[in-house]
Amino acid sequence: MRVQKDSFLLNVPVAHRGLHDISKGIPENSYKAFDEAMTAGYAIETDIRFTADGKIVLFHDDELSRLTDGNGKVYDKTYRELSALGLKGTTERIPLFSEFLEHVGGKVPLLIEIKDQPERSDLVKEAAALLKSYRGEYALQAFNPFYLLQMKKYAPDALRGQLGCFYGKFSLKSYIIKNMNLNFMTNPDFISYSISDLPFPKARRKDTVLLGWTVRSEDAYAHVKDLVDNVIFENIRPPIKHKTDA
Repeated sequence: MRVQKDSFLLNVPVAHRGLHDISKGIPENSYKAFDEAMTAGYAIETDIRFTADGKIVLFHDDELSRLTDGNGKVYDKTYRELSALGLKGTTERIPLFSEFLEHVGGKVPLLIEIKDQPERSDLVKEAAALLKSYRGEYALQAFNPFYLLQMKKYAPDALRGQLGCFYGKFSLKSYIIKNMNLNFMTNPDFISYSISDLPFPKARRKDTVLLGWTVRSEDAYAHVKDLVDNVIFENIRPPIKHKTDA
């Protein structure tokens, strides 16, 4: 197992899209949310995808409407167009991945989800190029198992994780992701699985580290904390382990 005992994946709870709280004017995947997570000492989970002009930005959804006052797909907009949009009615803007890395600067660990980008095939490659000069602790994860093979090629030293859950609608893709059928080939260092679909069969994960997403209440945390090695969370403040606790 490549995940060491002092890795953040085992010791530091991960703030889902930063430590956001829109009731306080702190939208998800914003610098305010990232700063809140850094102040609290949590790792940061975030999402990356391409713009129309090939910039990599931090934004979870394919569509803009839930999180901004704009419409359409992120990929159909240039970064200049996206920069004009506020996040959830605030003055916060959609961050560039390169500027985000500079902003965090290794202060806390990062868990970076590479969103499925069918329009282009080089998101993993381009993200890895930006991360080459980054000196902080980070790990990569994706739902697309073929992205994990690209991670192995372009970021061989990075810890890589397979995201999974039970999909409502059956398809070959959903079956593979639910059952981790390609893990024998991609050999992930960790699995990130939906907490609504736990417990995850130990026989399927062997010695692989297991993260649970997304924990949104103290009750949910109490229920899953013994089923997983670490949590990706919102709304609560899970305890941070220290190396002496391991």
